[in-house]
Amino acid sequence: MDNLFSQFAQPRGTAGRVAGWLMAKENRAINKWTIEFLHIQHGEHVLEIGFGSGKAMKYILEQKDDLILTGLDPSGVMVHQALRRLNKHLTNEQVRLVEGYAQDLPVFSKKLDKVLVINNVTFWENPVNTLGEIRSQMNKGGRIALTIKPHEKGATDETSNLIGGQLSALLANAGFGDVEFFIKLTNPCNTVCALGTK
Repeated sequence: MDNLFSQFAQPRGTAGRVAGWLMAKENRAINKWTIEFLHIQHGEHVLEIGFGSGKAMKYILEQKDDLILTGLDPSGVMVHQALRRLNKHLTNEQVRLVEGYAQDLPVFSKKLDKVLVINNVTFWENPVNTLGEIRSQMNKGGRIALTIKPHEKGATDETSNLIGGQLSALLANAGFGDVEFFIKLTNPCNTVCALGTK
């Protein structure tokens, strides 16, 4: 079971490709829901941490095609899948994909306007410090969205509410303002998205 869990945290090999496919399928509606909260505008720099197979990034580019998109993911398997999916956007350096952990955030030449993190903040070593580093590289008024759909055994809608409070606390402790969270009705339990603004 631990090995299966690790494939969703950091997909590797054939099993990792299957895990990536499952995550992409399940996350389709959650991706769109999260992206809508960010109100992404033309010309902005958007960062996705834990981009998986790149489906959320592709959806963003379908809505606004003049963005700068950066992705950070610890899985080489997921980087490879996303490179294939986003191939046509790589030639003009519009999209940059980096293999690495959230705590190893690179220094960006252009400040961030929007950040999305879907189903992976729970794997970060020190979320508050990492969120603080993200905030330091954001433009004033930039927004961040942290989304989680609980998968642990025994999770309920109450679990989602508790996670919403925890995510909100992480954002507030990292210095974000206007912190709030929203619930999306999903099965077998609800999905939560917490938002913060620099």
